[in-house]
Amino acid sequence: MNENQNNENKKKRYPSDRLKLHALLEKKEQELRELQDEVQELRERVKQADFTAINATAALYHVTPEMFDEIMQIMKGERDRPVPSVPMMETAASPLTGAEEEIPDEEDDSIDDERA
Repeated sequence: MNENQNNENKKKRYPSDRLKLHALLEKKEQELRELQDEVQELRERVKQADFTAINATAALYHVTPEMFDEIMQIMKGERDRPVPSVPMMETAASPLTGAEEEIPDEEDDSIDDERA
């Protein structure tokens, strides 16, 4: 255990040769640039994933992303104020107004087939 403590307490030893120091510095700077590029790429991917999640949530509740943002701002800033209810939007494709579409059962289809 004493050896582990000694290894942890040792400072990094760098070469004393000036050219080797320059080469090591360039190598470490290149590694740093590569890591910074990787971190930036990860930030962009996280941001894109967040946008996708926000749009999916907004679509799930039939609100625009702007309406969803307003709801989230209210939740974030004013915790005492009640959150507005999610507006319900009617589907434009539904030919029936105010009633659900009737989906024919398989039995109904078979009766129609016998009449034909």
